[in-house]
Amino acid sequence: MVNFSLVVPVYNIEKYLYQCVNSIFNQTLKNYEVILINDGSTDNSGKICDEIASAHDNVTVIHKKNGGLSDARNIGLTRAKGEYIVFIDSDDYIELGSLEKFQDQLEKSQKPDVMITKIKKVYPDANIKFMDGNMPVDNLLNSDKEKILEWMFSNSNSLWPAVRYVVKNELIKKNNLEFAVGYFHEDIDWTSKLFLYANKFTILNFYWYNHRMERKGSITNTKNAKRTLDVIELVSKNINNAEYYMLLCNQKELIFTRLVKSILFNLGDYKYYSKNEKELVDKLILDTKNVCNFDGVYK
Repeated sequence: MVNFSLVVPVYNIEKYLYQCVNSIFNQTLKNYEVILINDGSTDNSGKICDEIASAHDNVTVIHKKNGGLSDARNIGLTRAKGEYIVFIDSDDYIELGSLEKFQDQLEKSQKPDVMITKIKKVYPDANIKFMDGNMPVDNLLNSDKEKILEWMFSNSNSLWPAVRYVVKNELIKKNNLEFAVGYFHEDIDWTSKLFLYANKFTILNFYWYNHRMERKGSITNTKNAKRTLDVIELVSKNINNAEYYMLLCNQKELIFTRLVKSILFNLGDYKYYSKNEKELVDKLILDTKNVCNFDGVYK
């Protein structure tokens, strides 16, 4: 078994794809596989994927009709053979020595379910924002699930991105941990469930991941009522999911409170919506008012 399966969805990203994959191939640890999922690209991205695979034995390319980021990740997961799953977006890139540091920390921690990492946001003007710089890593390293969950859901300014978590493949398969297809902000749903199912965690105090911000054409740069509608719906599904009641009451409330706060955050774009879009948002809020009134936010 390889140590890591790197799942890399690809869609119309020819400008950045080589930088992404080269940052992977420059790693010092070599026991990994790369799964490139070409999600119906209309530029040269698919051709580049094939060229990369022809030059590297540890690369698998999957060509599919466009189905979105979640669908591409899910298909990548079905092909992953590694002990741990690593998600990398194809317009981003990683630091030298990342996988070796991953392996060292996972071994030291006796192969936990999840390793929480640190990421950087890289802006076009070369400004870099180091996320969760105040994270008390030393204090949390030997903590139980409740203390880690409490800090992450109460304090983290980079909680949701799936790329932040190195996850045991066995945990994903055992719990059918897939990404919600057809939604924006699918990581809100996935990460909440990750903390629901995982029990043993470790933390890597290393900024390994460079997340490219404000890229032209990026789906995260558009103000769209669907984004708010999707967050409300995903939050509602999680809060009404009976599986969360297997958690301690405090753990459940921490997750639910942060989920509801994500709704309030997305409502900041409400003023940009058309009249019809505002009506759709208003109706969904009324239909899910039991969620928006979750006690954890208003205590």
